[in-house]
Amino acid sequence: MPLITIPDIEFDFEEQRQKRTVDEHVQPFPKRFCQKWGRRPAWVGLDKNIAQESMSNGLDTLSYVFVNLRSLGARAIPAISVHADKNTLTAVSSITRQDRLGVGVCIGLEDLMKRNLNANLIRLVSTLGLSFSQTDLLLDLGAPNFCPYSDFSAALTRALSKVKVLKGHRRLVLIGSAMPESVGALAKGMSEIPRHDWLFYQTALKEMDTRFPQPIFGDYTVVHPRFRAVDMRLYKPAGKLFYTVKDKWIVCKGGAFQSNRAQMHDHCQSIVGNGLFKGPMYSKGDEYIARCAARVEGPSNATTWKQVAINHHISHVVIDDLATLGGQP
Repeated sequence: MPLITIPDIEFDFEEQRQKRTVDEHVQPFPKRFCQKWGRRPAWVGLDKNIAQESMSNGLDTLSYVFVNLRSLGARAIPAISVHADKNTLTAVSSITRQDRLGVGVCIGLEDLMKRNLNANLIRLVSTLGLSFSQTDLLLDLGAPNFCPYSDFSAALTRALSKVKVLKGHRRLVLIGSAMPESVGALAKGMSEIPRHDWLFYQTALKEMDTRFPQPIFGDYTVVHPRFRAVDMRLYKPAGKLFYTVKDKWIVCKGGAFQSNRAQMHDHCQSIVGNGLFKGPMYSKGDEYIARCAARVEGPSNATTWKQVAINHHISHVVIDDLATLGGQP
């Protein structure tokens, strides 16, 4: 179940043009959401830089998004900060009354350490006219040092135990990432990055207080939390391919992508031949890797390879990680 945040105004790779206004930027989202995700539930929020904006028809951006998602039959749940302002709460209150799907409340580690978190959660839920059984608590850990896993789990448990209303929440989701902000330090060739976020979660699942709702695993796929979208036409990254396996990411890295796109055929061949490849039927990403390794698919562009890596990662988390662990995606 994805948590989708509409980002700040940026370059639109589907339309291949820079968006200039909030209307241009936000209007395509509801239709794209339904085309790509259908009527399955998802949390949907807004970047803080556009959350206070209004559309040309006078609606605030959040209300506009949900009016149009609703008209298309989507099952979206608004995701807002625990510090949401009055206008946002007014919009969300209207949304939740109509959709009856509840709300997701996002908090960070810094919020968890504050004494007034319990009071803030009570205030927010009361203002929305909801109960905690209609509220998901989305705890964004960011990219912390997860190691040692038991120590971090114990510290997190102590902090969560101070949230007296936690047990009443519908869901508790732990979101984090062990993906480095840059792979610049990695040598060319094949490397491995431990999936500390996933390894920590397994420890936390065993050790966290049973008085809490069972924590649900969440991650940033193969993107660091501080990722900022850039115009890939101006950026000169190395050609690289991320491939998720049980407890690590395999990274195949080469030289500048734009100077030698054909290197992606070799990267794909390395993945296909390493004994851990899941096969072309596993996911759309795996199918693309297999076809590129066989040179029946071109090396495409950097955006496509990000999509390939994310598609395979999500499939692996759902099919191999959570399903076998008995977790809840």
